[in-house]
Amino acid sequence: MLRRSVKTRGKCRESVSATFDQSPWPTLQPLTLSLSPPSSTHARFGLRRTMNTVSLLLFSSCATAHHPMRWVSRKSIEEQLPSNIKVDPNAPAIAAKDGEGLGRDAFSSGINGIYGNRAESAMRGMLGPQGQADARESRAVPILGRASVQGTKYTLDRSTVFENWRFRCPEPVGWHLSMLGSTTCKMVNDVNEAVESLQLQIIKGCNVFEIDGAASEIHQSIARGIYEALQAFELDRNGFVMVARCGLIKQPRFQDEITRVETSNTAAARNRIIPIFERYKASSLPSTSLKSGFRISELDDSQLARLNLRRVDRTTAAGLSPDWLDAFFTNVAYNTRLECIDVLLLEGVHTLFDGRPDKHVDDDILQLFAYLERQVKEGVLQYYGVCSPHLAPPVPRNYPEMPPDALVPDKYRTPPKVPATINLYRLMSLAERAGGAGHHFRFVQYPFNLTQHQAMSSPLSYDANHTLATLCKALGLTAIGYSPLEATNLMQLPERYHNFPMEADLKALRMNFFTVCERSVLKEMEIKDTIDKGPSTLPPLEHLFVASVYLAAQRQFTNLFFFTDWANYYMTPRFRRAMTRFKEASNADLKEWAKQYEQLINDLLRMRQRMFQHKHGKQAGLISMAIDYASPTLARCPMLNQKAINFATYGCDVLLCGFHVSRYFHEATELNPAKDGNLPIPEEELLALCKAEAVSYANVSPPHPYMLEPLIGDGKISKQPSKGSEHLVPIDPQNPKFPDIPEELQADNSSSDAPVSADDPIESLPKAEAAEKATKE
Repeated sequence: MLRRSVKTRGKCRESVSATFDQSPWPTLQPLTLSLSPPSSTHARFGLRRTMNTVSLLLFSSCATAHHPMRWVSRKSIEEQLPSNIKVDPNAPAIAAKDGEGLGRDAFSSGINGIYGNRAESAMRGMLGPQGQADARESRAVPILGRASVQGTKYTLDRSTVFENWRFRCPEPVGWHLSMLGSTTCKMVNDVNEAVESLQLQIIKGCNVFEIDGAASEIHQSIARGIYEALQAFELDRNGFVMVARCGLIKQPRFQDEITRVETSNTAAARNRIIPIFERYKASSLPSTSLKSGFRISELDDSQLARLNLRRVDRTTAAGLSPDWLDAFFTNVAYNTRLECIDVLLLEGVHTLFDGRPDKHVDDDILQLFAYLERQVKEGVLQYYGVCSPHLAPPVPRNYPEMPPDALVPDKYRTPPKVPATINLYRLMSLAERAGGAGHHFRFVQYPFNLTQHQAMSSPLSYDANHTLATLCKALGLTAIGYSPLEATNLMQLPERYHNFPMEADLKALRMNFFTVCERSVLKEMEIKDTIDKGPSTLPPLEHLFVASVYLAAQRQFTNLFFFTDWANYYMTPRFRRAMTRFKEASNADLKEWAKQYEQLINDLLRMRQRMFQHKHGKQAGLISMAIDYASPTLARCPMLNQKAINFATYGCDVLLCGFHVSRYFHEATELNPAKDGNLPIPEEELLALCKAEAVSYANVSPPHPYMLEPLIGDGKISKQPSKGSEHLVPIDPQNPKFPDIPEELQADNSSSDAPVSADDPIESLPKAEAAEKATKE
């Protein structure tokens, strides 16, 4: 009896091992390979139910070991699964038919699989600032998936802000996009606040996010914040659209000074400023040029052409070629770890239209589009388009005529040359040549605000029956707008539709500012002679004497943003470095002087910034009143930025805003009377706003004709000759001689009745004094 039970137990054990080898694992193996991790409680319960089914199968096989084993089919297990995690048997066939073959492994498919290893090897092979190799890996977490029609629809259906405030993309895209999207270009200012703002936007249902293709390591934190928000709220990536802009390479502002003074936040690796895509062209320039990245401002056009770049402005170049786009994808793979870019927008396309024959230009664009179509088939992206402010004729600006003796920079002497308008029909025909009738060129991006409203108000030069907005609808393109609050004035300086803080007592602030300026200059005069006589190791006075530099250039500061950039990126880094050098070589008295002078300079810059904010706040109040007069509907919005955003939503299909602070997103959605489409604006009010010059910054702040004129007086900051020294005429106060008054009234008449020379009385006085002195002796 005992032996029989032992034999039965042995047979049961053998049957269990045979069951493990045969029955459930061939059934579960395709299930484990095809299922994604559960993203909801239903999926979790469904998976638990599946495991219970498997355990029952194992025990039943043990209990009925002496009977022939009953085969469990895959179909019977799939029928017991919930519908949201059921496997569609036709899905692999459809994917194979399309030729895309997209997997779910972050390291073997999409942009990470193709470009991820390349990015890691490029970072490991790069020498660091001290010469050692930097083997630093990205902090970003792989974000799997891609946008889909059902996912985007579900995201907006659950939203309380964008349920009715949405746009449905034309076929074949079909996505449901929230009317407001988010850009990450300003999130480098405060990453912690930006991550909180991103999580708030994801909760509220904002499902369009844009990143820069030249993404820095700051975007690693942003991508990680997006991943954590999706995981925390159990949301799928297929409900969100990721847009990437590629094509422009921008030189960081005042690059050489920032690298010396403080660590830059734009570095792709520790203490480095070179973005990862610039390393692929490193062999074209000497290695010394790569210490702080390519300085585009110091490269001439021939060097840029050797790098296959085209100049946009002094510090920006466009890299529009397959190898540069390859490098952009590598940079995105390293810093964001996205499996797929949903929309890729090409910037700087207008630089290709540089006067060459049309056939050469078409070949370049066709090469780009064919390359992007191949990337779509490989699963790197889904759709692509162009981003340019030159898709429509610009708003006319009235540039004032400068007097002949004007002292202004060369860029203000003549109006800038406007690039030609890009023809959308031409781009669409090239896209059809590259990808056939089912091409993936489906998106267009342009700026739209109360100043740059040409997409709605200006007929196109190549089709007078259409504006840019109506042509996009006719061609089935999705129009994405950006920069709803920021525009440029007549000096090409930024202006913002924003409520700035104003001063209750401006007179007292001005008096305090003048007092601080006077005390700062007096402080500088205390040690000016000491520094002039000191060794050459002392810092230059142009870096140390901030008050004198400001007073000599104060006519150039007409704008808050220009002044802030000058203070933060130009003057302050130089001043900190100069003060550090000065303190190291000084005694206790001079260190006390440095402490007092630093406090004065901080007060000077802070008070001047408050005065600029008051000036911009007054201008914003006038613009808000002008908007209320032109549009009674927008007058119901209490804030200026709400009025500007609500207007901009009518010039495009989706509007991207810089919601890098949570408060900005609250003001545009929850506190906005137009949220969820509750405030429709009549068309006549929109056209009235386009025609009203009082709401536009197009002709605001013309350049001062003598903005470079130096201040009269003993204004030399150092012993070096100043730029405007040739315009100054030194005058001796004891013996003044003026250049416009002749020395002699009539030099050619030597007769007795001729007027006496102006120097004769001055020469006769010393003779009379000498005779009188002789008689006294």
